[in-house]
Amino acid sequence: IKEYEERAISLALNPLRLQTLTDKLKAVRLTCPLFDTARWVKNLERAYMKMWNLYCSGQNPQPFKVTENVLDFPCDK
Repeated sequence: IKEYEERAISLALNPLRLQTLTDKLKAVRLTCPLFDTARWVKNLERAYMKMWNLYCSGQNPQPFKVTENVLDFPCDK
Protein backbone atom coordinates (compact mmCIF):
# COMPACT_ATOMS: atom_id res chain seq x y z
CA ILE A 1 0.00 0.00 0.00
CA LYS A 2 2.87 2.35 0.76
CA GLU A 3 4.20 2.04 -2.79
CA TYR A 4 0.71 2.75 -4.16
CA GLU A 5 0.37 5.84 -1.99
CA GLU A 6 3.80 7.09 -3.01
CA ARG A 7 2.97 6.64 -6.69
CA ALA A 8 -0.39 8.41 -6.30
CA ILE A 9 1.27 11.35 -4.58
CA SER A 10 4.04 11.46 -7.19
CA LEU A 11 1.51 11.53 -10.03
CA ALA A 12 -0.59 14.17 -8.26
CA LEU A 13 2.45 16.37 -7.89
CA ASN A 14 3.64 15.86 -11.48
CA PRO A 15 0.83 16.72 -13.93
CA LEU A 16 3.02 16.08 -16.98
CA ARG A 17 3.85 12.55 -15.82
CA LEU A 18 0.18 11.94 -15.01
CA GLN A 19 -0.87 13.16 -18.46
CA THR A 20 1.75 10.94 -20.11
CA LEU A 21 0.42 7.92 -18.24
CA THR A 22 -3.18 8.85 -19.07
CA ASP A 23 -2.35 9.20 -22.76
CA LYS A 24 -0.56 5.86 -22.79
CA LEU A 25 -3.53 4.09 -21.18
CA LYS A 26 -5.95 5.69 -23.62
CA ALA A 27 -3.82 4.58 -26.55
CA VAL A 28 -3.66 0.92 -25.54
CA ARG A 29 -7.11 0.45 -24.04
CA LEU A 30 -8.70 -0.71 -27.27
CA THR A 31 -6.08 -3.39 -27.90
CA CYS A 32 -5.18 -4.43 -24.37
CA PRO A 33 -6.91 -7.57 -23.02
CA LEU A 34 -7.45 -5.80 -19.71
CA PHE A 35 -9.98 -3.50 -21.39
CA ASP A 36 -11.60 -6.17 -23.61
CA THR A 37 -14.64 -6.68 -21.39
CA ALA A 38 -16.47 -9.06 -23.73
CA ARG A 39 -13.45 -11.35 -23.96
CA TRP A 40 -12.88 -11.18 -20.20
CA VAL A 41 -16.51 -12.12 -19.49
CA LYS A 42 -16.41 -15.00 -21.98
CA ASN A 43 -13.25 -16.37 -20.35
CA LEU A 44 -14.77 -15.97 -16.88
CA GLU A 45 -17.82 -17.91 -18.06
CA ARG A 46 -15.50 -20.60 -19.42
CA ALA A 47 -13.80 -20.82 -16.03
CA TYR A 48 -17.16 -21.19 -14.30
CA MET A 49 -18.17 -23.92 -16.77
CA LYS A 50 -14.89 -25.77 -16.19
CA MET A 51 -15.39 -25.60 -12.41
CA TRP A 52 -18.98 -26.80 -12.78
CA ASN A 53 -17.90 -29.70 -14.99
CA LEU A 54 -15.23 -30.72 -12.47
CA TYR A 55 -17.82 -30.63 -9.68
CA CYS A 56 -20.43 -32.58 -11.66
CA SER A 57 -17.90 -35.26 -12.55
CA GLY A 58 -17.03 -35.74 -8.87
CA GLN A 59 -13.51 -34.38 -9.16
CA ASN A 60 -11.86 -32.29 -6.51
CA PRO A 61 -11.06 -28.65 -7.24
CA GLN A 62 -7.86 -28.38 -9.23
CA PRO A 63 -5.85 -25.77 -11.11
CA PHE A 64 -6.67 -25.34 -14.78
CA LYS A 65 -5.99 -22.88 -17.56
CA VAL A 66 -8.74 -21.14 -19.44
CA THR A 67 -8.02 -21.21 -23.15
CA GLU A 68 -9.81 -19.60 -26.03
CA ASN A 69 -9.72 -22.81 -28.05
CA VAL A 70 -13.28 -23.67 -29.14
CA LEU A 71 -12.46 -27.37 -28.93
CA ASP A 72 -11.81 -27.01 -25.20
CA PHE A 73 -15.19 -25.34 -24.72
CA PRO A 74 -17.63 -26.80 -27.25
CA CYS A 75 -20.59 -25.06 -25.58
CA ASP A 76 -19.36 -21.69 -26.89
CA LYS A 77 -21.27 -20.50 -29.92
